[in-house]
Amino acid sequence: MKIIEIIPQLSSGGAERFTVDLCNELSKQHKVILIVLHKLNKNGLFLKDLKTSVELICMNKRKGLDFTLFFKLKRLIISKHPDIVHTHLSGILYTAFAYLIKSTKIVFIHTIHSDAKAEAGNNIKKWIRLYAFKSQKVHPVTISEESQQSFYRFYQRPSALIYNGTTPFLGENNERQKEIQAELNNLKANRSSVNLLNVARIAPEKNLIMLSQAIIHLNKIGYSIDLFFIGRKDSEITSTIESFNSPYLHLLGERINPRNYMKEVDAFCLSSIYEGMPITLIECFSVGTIPICTPVGGIVNMIEDKKNGFLSQGTNQIDIEQAIKLFIETSTENKIQISKNSYKTFQKYHIKTCAEKYIQLINSLSQNNI
Repeated sequence: MKIIEIIPQLSSGGAERFTVDLCNELSKQHKVILIVLHKLNKNGLFLKDLKTSVELICMNKRKGLDFTLFFKLKRLIISKHPDIVHTHLSGILYTAFAYLIKSTKIVFIHTIHSDAKAEAGNNIKKWIRLYAFKSQKVHPVTISEESQQSFYRFYQRPSALIYNGTTPFLGENNERQKEIQAELNNLKANRSSVNLLNVARIAPEKNLIMLSQAIIHLNKIGYSIDLFFIGRKDSEITSTIESFNSPYLHLLGERINPRNYMKEVDAFCLSSIYEGMPITLIECFSVGTIPICTPVGGIVNMIEDKKNGFLSQGTNQIDIEQAIKLFIETSTENKIQISKNSYKTFQKYHIKTCAEKYIQLINSLSQNNI
């Protein structure tokens, strides 16, 4: 089977991390072509993780809405004779000409990585998605029960449900772990403080300014906490966080090995306003780190409060502060058990299981498309 995967870029982000892992896993038994729309010089963080068994094609997309790309992708897809075209994020937008007049032998699927309405956007982006799904030119895949419900609410159509997945954590390099320990310790305001880590795209929906304010306030009222951020720093959000001039907030920038950092902190913290099924949360499970998260998107299907992590009541500052305080005040014995449960949860989100589900769906769709 020949499968084309299409994603805008390979910079830091859950959808990007997932797409690379899925390509690698599928390429063990199938011919896989990964098409990246943007240039890779500034947007190729995960490029080094792509196996040589995956054929990589970069389209060098122009800035803004690149109308020439609609034609280029159509010609490229036709020339490659794929059985499946699987798009992510805005990949569904630029393949529109291909699936509008597609060969009946090509099956198009698209994975919705976030809340369906939020991902749809506005104007042409929204209308192309509406047509693609309602005309059944493109088959939707959602990544959690909440994601599936959001898709039905917005499009009034069913979708296939396949949980996201990632690779297992292969173990620590002791020297590298010592380097990370030293890096974090040198940044900390207090050596005995609780260490929290946020790994996320620096974007408004991640609610990072609120999270920063929560950490500052908790320290003010007597809790000793350091918060480390992993994510690209070139945004107004990071400038705002830096403007707080807080000794408890540490912007590390992008890191290619966030799981090594997860191993060295007390808990992983996500404060998002909305989510799909965060790959970073699955990575957190894979190393047995305890997650503290807001109850949005697929997170509510992944975390059982006080069993394999902590869920806040809502997404405001008081809610996240209460969840962090509850984590801190939980006994060491209970934290050890929650950590074990976190690690056990990962098996549900193994990339091998995820890839098998996609192949089952593809086979089913292909048979119906004959």
